[in-house]
Amino acid sequence: MRPDAELSPAPRAVPVTLVVRALFGNFLSQFGWLFFAFGMLFVFVFDAGGGVLEWIRFRGDVITVRGEVVESEATNMSVNDVQVYRTDFAYTVGDGVQRTGSSFESGRWREVGATVEVEVLERDPDRARIAGMRGTPGGLGVVFIFVFPFVGGALGLWGFVSGLSVIRLMREGTLTSAELVGKETTGGRVNNQPVMKLTYVFQDEYGATHNVIAKSHDTARLEDEPRELILYDPRFPEKATVLDEMGAQPRVNPQGHLEATRHGIPTALYFLLPGASLLASVRYVLTLFG
Repeated sequence: MRPDAELSPAPRAVPVTLVVRALFGNFLSQFGWLFFAFGMLFVFVFDAGGGVLEWIRFRGDVITVRGEVVESEATNMSVNDVQVYRTDFAYTVGDGVQRTGSSFESGRWREVGATVEVEVLERDPDRARIAGMRGTPGGLGVVFIFVFPFVGGALGLWGFVSGLSVIRLMREGTLTSAELVGKETTGGRVNNQPVMKLTYVFQDEYGATHNVIAKSHDTARLEDEPRELILYDPRFPEKATVLDEMGAQPRVNPQGHLEATRHGIPTALYFLLPGASLLASVRYVLTLFG
């Protein structure tokens, strides 16, 4: 980045490519959506039947009827090293229509032809389970797997919000240069490389001195010039960012406009992980309610 670069007056137009990169291309966003998509794999494997949803459903009005065991056999799943058994049953409610259902229990199978008590949702008689058993193999015990997509989604949204701040700086920020005055390790690692904290100092348009912090495991691009270009908010100069740290990867062209660098990942690919996360969520919801 040229240290003598001049930026066009604010407010300035921000290209769509930079907007997309700012919202979805920063490390926090990409890592968050990757973690979300990875977590959804566990959700599909261990809660495909919707154990949490089943627990919520059966907190409503339930009626109890007699049912009969049709089949009982072991599944390929265990909970706390205890084999899970599936029991198929038949039951009839007030309308006289015979219905069937399946329930699950750890460490116990039921004899075919045995009489069982069946809990039926009053508002939806097609949904039922044997009293004392659960409607899905894992039941509510698999609720912990939702921690992974929850954390990933939170990180992804955090990265999205951070991207909005970057877009605002690109549209309204003031460009200046900053001097590197400190470098220390944060204790974190990415790709087996230490994450470093770099401290820069700059002066605003009134001559006041401020610090701006950059954190990265790839510090070469943050140290390749005697002074790094930064964007800061003229109203709140403490809100600043180093251009070479920004996930949007902007540069100032000779006309003073911001544009995306030509190297790096194609802009369209930044939609890949958020899109996969969205599709996984929709698929899971459709599986539960379809």
